[in-house]
Amino acid sequence: MSSASDDTADEVVAPPAVAVPIVFLPGVMGSNLRAKRDIQLNAVVRGKPVRRQLARAGDRVWDVDKAVKISLSEGPLDWLGRGAAERQLLLNRENVEVDDGGLIAEGQNHHPGAMGSVHSTPSGRTELSELPLAKARARGWGQISWYSYGPFVDWLEEQLNGGAMEAGSPNAVLNELLQLCGAVPPGTAGNVSALQEDQVRKLLDIYFPVHALGYNWLNSNLDSGEEVAQGIEAIIRRYQEHHTCEKVIVVTHSMGGLVARAASEASGARDKILAVIHGVMPTDGAALFYKRLVGGGFGEGEGFKGKAMGYMTAQVLGATAQETTPVLGHAPGPLELAPNQLYNGGRPWLFIKAAAGGTLKSLPESGNPYNDIYRAGREWWRAINPDWLNPAQVSDSLANHVKALAKAQGYHATLGNTGFHPQTYAHYGRDGGQKIWGTITWTATAMEAMRGGPGNLAQAWQKRPAQPIAGDPAGWSVTYQWGGRPTRSVDDGLNEQVRCEIMPAADPGDGTVPADEGAAGVSRANPKVLCVTAGHDHQGSYGSDDVRHFVIDAVARAVVSVTV
Repeated sequence: MSSASDDTADEVVAPPAVAVPIVFLPGVMGSNLRAKRDIQLNAVVRGKPVRRQLARAGDRVWDVDKAVKISLSEGPLDWLGRGAAERQLLLNRENVEVDDGGLIAEGQNHHPGAMGSVHSTPSGRTELSELPLAKARARGWGQISWYSYGPFVDWLEEQLNGGAMEAGSPNAVLNELLQLCGAVPPGTAGNVSALQEDQVRKLLDIYFPVHALGYNWLNSNLDSGEEVAQGIEAIIRRYQEHHTCEKVIVVTHSMGGLVARAASEASGARDKILAVIHGVMPTDGAALFYKRLVGGGFGEGEGFKGKAMGYMTAQVLGATAQETTPVLGHAPGPLELAPNQLYNGGRPWLFIKAAAGGTLKSLPESGNPYNDIYRAGREWWRAINPDWLNPAQVSDSLANHVKALAKAQGYHATLGNTGFHPQTYAHYGRDGGQKIWGTITWTATAMEAMRGGPGNLAQAWQKRPAQPIAGDPAGWSVTYQWGGRPTRSVDDGLNEQVRCEIMPAADPGDGTVPADEGAAGVSRANPKVLCVTAGHDHQGSYGSDDVRHFVIDAVARAVVSVTV
């Protein structure tokens, strides 16, 4: 289009004719949420009516990246002042929707200044892939946590679309990709052929626009799966205007895997999905979520860093069960993360043991945790304490809880043994330094009443771990709840006091999903490639170089069948 007298050579890069969009699905709490309507507290507290506006329609309710900052005015400490009633209303699935206005980190342009100085200005683009911010937001990147996922989706955009031959030689991105040839990802299980150079070079012939689909993680994953199926359809239509585009590749983190399975196998999206790449998916749930139901986020994490992260998590989720129950008890999505009927191979995973030795009870006894643990009546080990369900005094709270639990059970009944896309790739973590609960043990210790001195002094208690305990724990009655922490004081029916405490996590995993359950659940999908990784926690798995290697490897293998 230049004038005839302009003989300067120009290079125009034509985009590939075939597009295979990448759709990333975050884990629980990984999507930003805003208020769908005005949210107001209207309750009677200590005999006095309380009316307070908590949020207006459109206000951000769950800002993931704000929640990870440590400051007095925002983040975890911002939730210190929020009581159980506020949490119940603000994190109510009927009151919120996905918010696409979250953080997208902006790159910088660097300019030389006087005397060798350099000054920087905002580039208007993302840091790695240099995708225009407006385009990144249009692709849903603002719907998800930038802290947890932004660097990964930006890197994935760069890796899949930035490789090229320049002046007859591979550029830096393509060189990095070619280093994967002749190898399999670290931790690959079974007999998997090495990635070939032609498989890597085929990536250059396909356009892989990276999208993110946030979802209301308080809803059932079946409901979220239906919305994601619709979102996949819309993304494919978008690229069909200028490309040949038939299917997407779905990449998931944690609970996003449950959503992807629902979209594919329950909402009809299977034929629109080329492959699903699952990351650290709690296929059959994780015992951690039972612990959070009965004891909140209290006492989680190991070491200084782990305990610091555990503290921040507790401030957001709720430090005690009195704070977590009003949210989790009405939210089918999080309830679907508790151990299901297939957990631990269908065997008991909740144990009550005497400190002096011996197992007093193993649950679920019937193989059905919904009846034995989640719908338990007044048993002290029950996952949901009905007395803590409704601090906001909302009508129909108990009925809504019953419906939420039924939805959770329905998800696992629908997508239990099957419910996997036929082209599944998966990775999970097995790290002895990332301990988590594979099973849960309540240790029961006999207590003896003590007095500190003469007179009417306050009564204290002393543990008697060697003293045997008899009787069925089902007959014990709670005498003290410890504020909803993972401790209960009970009366054994013989007028003897017993203290029951959940033992610390001791099983290898990723700090959230135990390794044995991660393996058992996803193995039912017969994945094309299954990788076992270490050196990362659950939330930070996509920051791992080994995991990123696995993702690129899986994409290259998945597109072998694509005609270009």
